[in-house]
Amino acid sequence: MKNFTYIISMLLIAFTFSCENMDQEMTDDELIQAIIESENRISVTKEDLPQSTLTSLNFDMPNDVIRSAELAPDLGFEIELKSWNFFEFELDFERDDNKYFTTKGRKLESTKGKKDGKKKRGPCFKYVYPISYTMADNSIISGDNRKEIHTQMKAYFDKNGKSRENKPTLNLPVQILTISKDKTVSTKEISTLEDLKLLWEYCKRGKGQKGDDKRG
Repeated sequence: MKNFTYIISMLLIAFTFSCENMDQEMTDDELIQAIIESENRISVTKEDLPQSTLTSLNFDMPNDVIRSAELAPDLGFEIELKSWNFFEFELDFERDDNKYFTTKGRKLESTKGKKDGKKKRGPCFKYVYPISYTMADNSIISGDNRKEIHTQMKAYFDKNGKSRENKPTLNLPVQILTISKDKTVSTKEISTLEDLKLLWEYCKRGKGQKGDDKRG
């Protein structure tokens, strides 16, 4: 009887240990890729995320806010960030820094290099720099990369306050770079706000989905 009780106890311990370490059966790289490729992802709100995930994001990227979050059931979360919460910033679409977490909130760390095509979901497109913005006071902010422009805009908003009314205007036309499934890089000119809005809609709805590339 004692032996039977001992065996049952050991089985329970083993089962509990197995459940608690389910996400460790795959490497972080494998789990990230599984989240990206999951076909049954569901949108979640900030309130649905584990507290440890929010704490990690606030520590690593204190000036960013969550644009969207999706859960791949039994795998983990993919979280897309943006620069400000009071308007959609065009340059955020070329970010390539989505964050990944397990369902319990542990941050997933990728060890793959940029040349390794399966690192993370890539950006929707990239701008051809330099580009510039006209601010609400008619001043011009320009830069040779997203970081340069972001730094100048942050200084501008720290001085003038943040509101939808002083949203900057991207000076058109601009050129963008896109990459097809066969790794062919194409250049396209965006000359109207309508073209840019259509591109935004593709980025929000279509990036990461399987099927034909509709960016033209």
